[in-house]
Amino acid sequence: MKKSERIQQELFFVNNHKEFNLTDIMNEFQISRSTALRDLAELEDLGVPLYVENGRYGGYKVLPSSLLPPIYFTEKEIFSVFFSLQLLDLLSGSPFGSAHSTVKRKLLNTFSEEKQEKIAAATDSVHYAGIDQIETAKNLEELFSTILKNEPINIRYTRYTQKVKQILPIRLTLMDGYWYCIAIDIAKKEMRTYRCDYIDDIEAEVDHLQSLSKEEINQILTTQQKDYRDTPFRVRLSVKGKEHFLKNKFPNMRLAAVEHDFFIVGEFNANELAFLTNYFLGFGEHAEILEPEILREEYTKLIEKVLSRYKE
Repeated sequence: MKKSERIQQELFFVNNHKEFNLTDIMNEFQISRSTALRDLAELEDLGVPLYVENGRYGGYKVLPSSLLPPIYFTEKEIFSVFFSLQLLDLLSGSPFGSAHSTVKRKLLNTFSEEKQEKIAAATDSVHYAGIDQIETAKNLEELFSTILKNEPINIRYTRYTQKVKQILPIRLTLMDGYWYCIAIDIAKKEMRTYRCDYIDDIEAEVDHLQSLSKEEINQILTTQQKDYRDTPFRVRLSVKGKEHFLKNKFPNMRLAAVEHDFFIVGEFNANELAFLTNYFLGFGEHAEILEPEILREEYTKLIEKVLSRYKE
């Protein structure tokens, strides 16, 4: 680790611990006693309010202060921050609203005009592609807020049919141009995926007794993966099929390699049969469904249905 990086990490260490001794620094960063002493002296020069208590239980302590020591970034680290902000600029909606624009403006104003021009040139030389949003979801900030609060909400879900549901949102995901909310269906104690642009009338559930803990949520997900998706499947892929899968995969499926062959293996529930057949249709000639038979049959029916349109 370079000295500049080590000093920065030591800043975080000191800020988090408040009380420590010299051996803590030595062990944490694998440095000698003399190096640790020099580093602590540099931290003091940077403005970290350290003082030493002598005696058996003494050591270094940090004076209470509202002043944060400065954090120094390398040029690459600065570029990476603005490149990340560039991604949010490309989205027509995000869980953070327009806050990223304010962050970008504030950060840029801390640099000289020469450095600002260099940042602009760097971010313009690298671009994101393939993340265009097909539908804009206007409720992302509200959903994001409920995730942080870990509180159930009542929603009206309008995809396919209109239903009122009580859910506990746990994650937001952008995939294939759509925002999805991964949530626990409170009534069924099962995980469900909801497309955010079909979620309306979000209301806090005021009568809920207690939110689910992380352990309870993980248990629901584990049990569902084991019990709900009870039918295994296996699909052989070509090299191009493998590439397509890596760009379009889901949590219930994974890639397996046997010698020179590639396979998608996973599990599904009978309710997901139609979704899977349409999913594998997108692979064209680069996927061959091996098992189970019910998936092969439904896939064949789907192909015949598509072909029938061209026979008329």
